[in-house]
Amino acid sequence: MFNLKGISSFLKAKGAAALLPALSRKPELLDKLFGKLQNMALDRIWNNPLNTPEVRDRKHGAAKMLFNVFRQRLPSYAPEVQRKLCVNMLYNSVYVGEEVRVKYREQYDEEPPFFMVISPSMRCNLRCEGCYAWKYRGQGELTVEEVIDVVEQGKRDLGTYFVVLSGGEPTFWPGLIPLLEKHDDVFFQLYTHGMNFDDELCRKFAKLGNAYPAISIEGNEAATDARRGEGAYGRITDSMARLRDHGVPFGFSVTHTRKNHEAITSDEFGDKMAELGATFGWVFQYIPIGKEPNLELVPTAEQRVKRFEAVDRFRSKHPYVVFDFWNDGEATCGCIAWGKRYFHVNAAGNVEPCVFVHFAKDNVRDKKLVDIIQGPCFKDARSMMPFDADYRFPCSFIDNVDVLPSLVRKHKMTPTHEGAESIIQDLSGGVRQNAREYKKILDENPDALRPAYTRNCASITPSCGGGREE
Repeated sequence: MFNLKGISSFLKAKGAAALLPALSRKPELLDKLFGKLQNMALDRIWNNPLNTPEVRDRKHGAAKMLFNVFRQRLPSYAPEVQRKLCVNMLYNSVYVGEEVRVKYREQYDEEPPFFMVISPSMRCNLRCEGCYAWKYRGQGELTVEEVIDVVEQGKRDLGTYFVVLSGGEPTFWPGLIPLLEKHDDVFFQLYTHGMNFDDELCRKFAKLGNAYPAISIEGNEAATDARRGEGAYGRITDSMARLRDHGVPFGFSVTHTRKNHEAITSDEFGDKMAELGATFGWVFQYIPIGKEPNLELVPTAEQRVKRFEAVDRFRSKHPYVVFDFWNDGEATCGCIAWGKRYFHVNAAGNVEPCVFVHFAKDNVRDKKLVDIIQGPCFKDARSMMPFDADYRFPCSFIDNVDVLPSLVRKHKMTPTHEGAESIIQDLSGGVRQNAREYKKILDENPDALRPAYTRNCASITPSCGGGREE
């Protein structure tokens, strides 16, 4: 880390960080800086021998999209946000993290996870219909020292400088600010209902500069208030405007259900998020787990395809980056869970393959992260990837419905809360039927769910290959 190349990278990052707040007020100079940074990133992608031509093209599109978004939004960010984006991205993640990732690749012959999700606490004051995390409540929570240690392991052993905090409502967890202060060299993203972001909390985030909320919303006012309580939409959009005015980057988080389909796929919703200043957006599909699993809330196969078309429009039209976890399989070369690109540490310390796969084999209180990821259970799952040769069927349980049950049985994985096994038992028939209908639509429309990936969709996978054929 302290060789000449490292010192040079550190000085360049610190120098750019010091200049950014001033440069952001000078469009011509900012354009030149971003042009150079973009060219460096594109050259790095182009010359990486691990990138196949297909993945290289996707990464090129992703890099251009990200640089375009940040170039447009940067002048509105608080000075410390601008500095942390520069140092954490240019030095910590790209240079320091890469040194660790090289050693990991040499030792294990595969890429380490790019990020991790941690749910330190399940505290929440809402009772949302279909909440995936509902059944975790009452299981205790991680201490701030435990979370700090998990993040430190991620940096030291995996080269991970991107950490997602979920829950529960993370702004209720008392260790939040101490964690952000302790690991100020890490990008943190919070999945939050967004209603606790008053001026005081917005000022703290602007001062820290390394935490960016992803705020849950259901589309329009009627759909949001119906799921999250009367007045929720107004409080959420007020928080978004408040974060924007304090210079804190934020995004929106959408759970697609059969009920809110029209609301979240409408151009009015996409336009509203742009108007409020969103930098990014995450789109999830409702999975029948957690609070009162209900197959009637699962989007139809037709709605899933329509959702992709809406996300594609949003990407083309608005200055924010949008990702759709289930429909972006072509961009990520299939599933990203099971330690391939991420994993989930829940409030009891259990390490789950995905926030929606509520089974675990190991716990961070008993084992180190790297030993869990390289353990037989997660390694076995990764050896099966992609679970389908067609990346548009990425998931191990809603697209490839036999994969998760077989792994649970083979490795004696334990449900992480009461009733978690229903997704592979009582509800398996409905999940399988939905998968059949989805496959039928894509068989009849071979070009569906594909146009965006050659233009601007992100890839977080360095290489595609292997997996089983149907």
